[in-house]
Amino acid sequence: MNDQKRNDFLNAINPFNKNSMTPTLLIVYALMILIFSLINPLFISLANIKSIVANLTISGIMAVGLTTVILTGNFDISVGSILGVSAIVCAKLYNIGDTYIPLPVVILAGIAVGAAIGAINGFLVTVVGINSIITTLGTLAVFRGLAYLYGTETAQIYYKPYVFMGRGYVFKHVPLTLIYFIVILVLMYVVLRFTKFGRNVYQVGANLQAARLAGVSIKKTTFYTFIISGITAGIGGILLSSQLSFAQGVFGLGYEFKILAICVLGGISLAGGRGTLVGIIVATFILGSISNGLALSKVPIEWRDAFEGIILIIAIMVDSIRISRRALLRA
Repeated sequence: MNDQKRNDFLNAINPFNKNSMTPTLLIVYALMILIFSLINPLFISLANIKSIVANLTISGIMAVGLTTVILTGNFDISVGSILGVSAIVCAKLYNIGDTYIPLPVVILAGIAVGAAIGAINGFLVTVVGINSIITTLGTLAVFRGLAYLYGTETAQIYYKPYVFMGRGYVFKHVPLTLIYFIVILVLMYVVLRFTKFGRNVYQVGANLQAARLAGVSIKKTTFYTFIISGITAGIGGILLSSQLSFAQGVFGLGYEFKILAICVLGGISLAGGRGTLVGIIVATFILGSISNGLALSKVPIEWRDAFEGIILIIAIMVDSIRISRRALLRA
């Protein structure tokens, strides 16, 4: 990698460069905490903080996976359906008569479902050549239908070790789901920051033609990002069914917009090639805290959903302005 390309890459992954939204997000988050605390002091209680963290980590994990897809300039709006199917599969495995299925097998099954659907998405985008939005819109509908078909009745989960994965705490106050989030986050940071694959992801999104001329395998890189997104969505299904100790066909419904909002708010450019996982952390906590704060403020759930939609629109508008400015500077 020559000096110019290296500088471009380092700038793209730097969470505090002049074009980064991370510093602004940190200020917004601090102000938001202050406002919600004044409205309802329970917002900053230990019990509520634990609840916020436990609930937002699933979205954060899924956003980490979706980030890799968006960095290549593609989209995956099937993540909510993948979560639903994964949750149903895991719950059904615990409802096969008196058959005992080891916990690792159930976990691997949930992850495998996510990886398989991700591979289908990747194949349709890279080999068949269908636009990623059209592809994942189709698979969203197909697998949501399957989730409804096999999840019409609530599938209860009574196996305590499985339930503990989503509800457990370490040191009495740290949710296990936060540990999973941190591990996945660190792993993906290392992959994106220090591996050839990570550099390829940024190059594909930043300049497709230049990446091709540099010998980057566009199809292979893009294909793997969809698998990663599928895996994290599968993990989301495992953890959600674990937290609630049951699964239904509606699991994950609407999640795709929430996860996309986290990515865009976190500074992941919809044009591809720019963004950092540090922004994802802050955006995850912001959206999770907003939902909780509005609930404590007794705002109707319909308005909470509308507020998340407004945030997504604003984040996309800001991203569009940033893209236009970069285009003008290059001209």
